[in-house]
Amino acid sequence: MAKLILKFREATLQEIPITKSTVTIGRVDKNDIKIENLAVSRQHAKIIQDGDRYVMEDLNSLNGTFVNEKRVGKCILRNGDEILVGKHTLVFVDEEEKPIEMRKDIDISLAEKTVILDTKKQRGLISQIEEEKPTIKEKPSDLKGGIRIISGGVGKENIELTKRLTIGGKGDGADIKLRGFFVGKISFIISKRPNGFFITHSGGRSIPKVNGVGVEGQRQLKDGDIIDIGSTRMQFHSGK
Repeated sequence: MAKLILKFREATLQEIPITKSTVTIGRVDKNDIKIENLAVSRQHAKIIQDGDRYVMEDLNSLNGTFVNEKRVGKCILRNGDEILVGKHTLVFVDEEEKPIEMRKDIDISLAEKTVILDTKKQRGLISQIEEEKPTIKEKPSDLKGGIRIISGGVGKENIELTKRLTIGGKGDGADIKLRGFFVGKISFIISKRPNGFFITHSGGRSIPKVNGVGVEGQRQLKDGDIIDIGSTRMQFHSGK
C-alpha cells in the first residue's frame, strides 16, 4: 500500500496510508490531508490512483505544488518523490510500484537542457542515468578529469570523472552528492567526450554556476574552473 510521509523541515509529523482513490490536500478541514499553513490553499492539490499509478494534480493553488522541486500541474508520482506544499513536504512511498518507462519532468528537462535527441536516444540516456550502464556507443575518451569538493559536499571529496556521464545532485544515484533545498535529485550532468568535459543543468531550481556565471545549455569545463551550486563549491581539474 502506498503512503505519504508528512514532514516539516527535517521533522516527520505523520504517516498517512493512501486508502482512497482520491486524496485531497489543503488548509481546511474537509481535505483528507489538512495542512494548517497560510502558504497552503484551501484546496491545494489532490492525488488520484489510476490503476497501478498515482497522479499528483495541483488545484490551481496560489503558491503552486512542487514535485522534486519542479512546479507541476499534473504528474505521475514515483517511489521517493518529494511533494512540496506550502512549507511542508509530503514524501510519496510506494515500494510495490511497477516500473515506468520515464517521467515527463525528467524527459522535458533533458530535452531542453542537453543536446536535442530523438525519442529513442532520449530513452537510452535516461536509462543510462538511472542504471549507470552505458547505452550510447561512441569512441571511448582518453581524457582524464575530476572534481574536488572545496566546501559543503556530502561523501567523497575527490571524484574522478571516468564515466561518460557523471551525475551531480542530492538523489541516491548521484555520483557527486550535493546539499541545498532547491538542488534537484539530478541537478547537473558532466559529459565526458573526446573533445572535453561538458556540464549541463538538468533539474531543480538551483542552477550551477561556473566561475560565477549560471550554466545555460551546455558549457565546456576548463582546468581550474570553480563550480557552485546550492551550498556546495567544487573545482574541476583535467589532465591529472
